[in-house]
Amino acid sequence: MLISSVEEYSGKSGFIMALGEILKEKGYRVGYFKPIGIGRFVEGKLIDEDARTVAETLKIEDPIERICPVVMDKPYIEFVLSTNSVTIANEITGAYEEIRKDKDVVLVEGALYYEFGRALGLCDVSFASMLKLNDLMIVKFTDDSVVDRVLSAKSQFGEKLKAVVFNRVTGYKRSYLESLTKSIFEKNGLEVLGMIPKDPLLAGVFVSEIASALGGRFLVEPKEDTIIEQILVGAMAPQSALDYFRRAKNCAVITGGDRTDLITLALEVPSVKCLILTGNLEPPSIVVGMAEDKGVPMIVVAEDTLTTVERAQSVFKRAMIRGKEKIGRMKELIRTFVDLDRLIDIYGL
Repeated sequence: MLISSVEEYSGKSGFIMALGEILKEKGYRVGYFKPIGIGRFVEGKLIDEDARTVAETLKIEDPIERICPVVMDKPYIEFVLSTNSVTIANEITGAYEEIRKDKDVVLVEGALYYEFGRALGLCDVSFASMLKLNDLMIVKFTDDSVVDRVLSAKSQFGEKLKAVVFNRVTGYKRSYLESLTKSIFEKNGLEVLGMIPKDPLLAGVFVSEIASALGGRFLVEPKEDTIIEQILVGAMAPQSALDYFRRAKNCAVITGGDRTDLITLALEVPSVKCLILTGNLEPPSIVVGMAEDKGVPMIVVAEDTLTTVERAQSVFKRAMIRGKEKIGRMKELIRTFVDLDRLIDIYGL
């Protein structure tokens, strides 16, 4: 079963981890495979970090080199120009045949988006045919144009694309999508198996991820890797900031390291779970001690506040679902909002 998307960061990995755990609880022997990954050196080894996270979460025992047999080690076009597509296709096919042995179902994670790899002649459409997989499209509803992109994908996959699950659906969009199900999707041979609502917890980012992305250093280390759901900017007078901080939930406050007044105020608000101090400036040691006593991590970054906010927001756009709390929540949402019985039936699981 191939899990694809029409755009990046649609939630494929999170869906696979949660669905894989659900299927394992039902007694299925579950495998995981990712034909082409984006490489990063970790402990001297080139791997796709997302693939490793999924494999570890699902307790997959196959070696990571077979789970994700092709890992890009250079920019995309350079990779395309320097790679033999036939050799790669054979490597992917061979690895997949090994992975699927003794498995009831193999969840195959598509590329960044389903057309990624077309220049190489190896995209999700190719994998569906090459590995004899039926496709499920995970679709993040961003705007109306996503409907056309889904139908375009259907025209390329043909009968291989059986159904879609919409992810991160908010407010009125649910009834809007429900009205499109019969008039457009079913008319074009696509079943809508579910609409997963946007969830603040799943959209959140771990403190460690924020610190790493910002290149920050901890003045106060976190006692546990807390999930941050909101970013607030502390750039106002303290009397205006108090209500602003209190209305937030599980937030990180970004402010100048010299704004001792705001930093001290933020430390008194339970919803503030992290402080990000800009300009490479550190507050007085007594304030650092307050953060340590309250267990609020404090990160110092070199950039100015505006740049830091922009970089932090970009981290939220690609929030990874990992950890028991997030995966547990994703499983709950899938069980509630996705027709699992129909999914199992359609994909012959």
